[in-house]
Amino acid sequence: MCGICGIAGTTESRVIEHMTASLWHRGPDDGDVAVFPAHNLALGHRRLSILDLSPRGRQPMQNEDGTVWVSFNGEIYNFRELRATLDPARHRFASESDTEVILHLYEELGAKAFAKLNGIFALALYDATRERLFLVRDHLGVKPLYYTEANGKLIFGSEIKAILASGHYTPELDWQSAHDFFSFLFVPAPQTIFRGVQQLPPAHWLEYDLRARRIVRLERYWDVALWGNHQPKANAQELREELRPLFADAVRQQMVSDVPLGAFLSGGIDSNLIVGLMAQHAAQPVKTFTVLFDEPGMDYYDERHEARRVADRFGTEHHELPIDLSQPEDMLDLVECFDQPFGNTTFFLTYLLSRYTKQSVTVALSGAGGDELFGGYPRYRAVQAMKYLRLVPRAAAKAGLAALSRVQDSFADRRWHRIRALLSGLDRDPARQYLKWVYYLDEERKTQLLRSREKQPAAAHRVLQSHLAHLPRTWDDGNRFSYLDVETFLPDNLLEYSDKTSMAWALELRVPFLDPRVVELAFRIPFHLKLNRAGSKQILRQTFADLIPAENLRVPKKGFNVPLGRWMRTKLDRYFDERLPRAYVEREGIFAYDYLQQLREEHRRGQRDNAYELFAVLIFDTWYRKYLTGALPFTAAAVPRATASA
Repeated sequence: MCGICGIAGTTESRVIEHMTASLWHRGPDDGDVAVFPAHNLALGHRRLSILDLSPRGRQPMQNEDGTVWVSFNGEIYNFRELRATLDPARHRFASESDTEVILHLYEELGAKAFAKLNGIFALALYDATRERLFLVRDHLGVKPLYYTEANGKLIFGSEIKAILASGHYTPELDWQSAHDFFSFLFVPAPQTIFRGVQQLPPAHWLEYDLRARRIVRLERYWDVALWGNHQPKANAQELREELRPLFADAVRQQMVSDVPLGAFLSGGIDSNLIVGLMAQHAAQPVKTFTVLFDEPGMDYYDERHEARRVADRFGTEHHELPIDLSQPEDMLDLVECFDQPFGNTTFFLTYLLSRYTKQSVTVALSGAGGDELFGGYPRYRAVQAMKYLRLVPRAAAKAGLAALSRVQDSFADRRWHRIRALLSGLDRDPARQYLKWVYYLDEERKTQLLRSREKQPAAAHRVLQSHLAHLPRTWDDGNRFSYLDVETFLPDNLLEYSDKTSMAWALELRVPFLDPRVVELAFRIPFHLKLNRAGSKQILRQTFADLIPAENLRVPKKGFNVPLGRWMRTKLDRYFDERLPRAYVEREGIFAYDYLQQLREEHRRGQRDNAYELFAVLIFDTWYRKYLTGALPFTAAAVPRATASA
């Protein structure tokens, strides 16, 4: 697991060295650069050694004759199987690494090789003979890759900070992306908050002509939409019999490591299954890591009892981290992990848990993806009833909202918020309806909050519409919106914070649920076998019933988050007065000061839970000051280190 970067258009050593240094935190074990004057290209690499720890695994890596080079971030889980298919008469291996398999597979198959890789990866491959550079990202977007064309150069990196460190791109705000951020609390790919900087979409490869200096192709190599949901009358027993060995094999493959390995363990089903299957394959007790919330009133968030049952069941070496929530303002400085404004506060817990976990292991398995694939989110209940909810008269919905407006919000959880969103989101357009159910500021409220510097930006629901339009009409609503989340919410939100906060501590997170084979099977399962009257994730619960403690089956889903509603009334509220006084807000011209105060007042009084909308303002302003105005310090080569009590 590493950091990669490169620039086509200059071979100036200080440029690529500066870019590579900005990614030190992703790969503290080693680093190197390779310069190719013939094509005015430079590649950089920072290494976190996981497989083949010897110098033979060093990157950028070349084939036998130096005609193909690769700078690679990630893990290829099927590299041994792929290596066995290669003609030994044609290829000479110098290492035991998965990286070298990529080189030789490309020699045989060209760009078709990328679809054969099962793993988490972002890579840059240089073909000197064809005068081409390829940028490639894994099937589900677990590993990030950003690029821009600026001043006649192609500049790319695992994080945007590498592009900024090149000195050949001038940061500029993309207003459309800013507008979208306040709806989603993340910037939807392929956009980024920086004008002209793109994120390579999952399951895509980009081909760049080094002679002509231009991108000649951007191609998708895998899409679950092509074969998903084709078994509406599928036999449930047969699907369970297929799911069990497949997921067990995904876990087994992802346990391959030459360094210590463990797992994140919450009280949920997903991490429970991963730990149970790891225990079946491990020669030693599995190391597990979870967080504790000891502050009064935090019972809603605490899953220690459920996690301990799993740990006891499988005899794990269990580690618990009591989270220190006394300084939530630390979250604001962590914008440097992302280089963009990012508003899902789960990143704070993942950051602290990653820091703690790294003290014991270098690789950890995570349950990311289980909710999206197997109907784990409460919103999927509404999706199942979507076609009926559209028939609710607007007058009845307005009356319900009016009645709820007199109910004070409980900031311990967001149930009232969800009910209000359900009623206010009723719409004949499925994308617009889902946006209001799941996300934050709609177009009307953004118009009141934001002072656009350009022409009126496009509505945020267009992002969701484009993905839904891609699906065959034969798909059921449950799998349609599950697919939508896999295309948007998963890579741009959940996997975004998982990668950035874990790699801030050089901890590799692996995600067995996102093995492409598991994803393909999940979308062949009718949604009613995942979520029904008996509850969520039913096919998982039935398939792996022997691995789940009985008491845990009866515990409602809690989620992994912080008490943001409470903080925004107390510890974080003062930041609006300190950082966003009227004079500053009106001078910068981004926010409408009076509407911002209205959001604060509604939240203080409990009229409306505006915690995430207000946090979005704070995190955006922090990013803006660090990256565009320089009013707050920014250190491109180092990620801020928050503290946690153990």
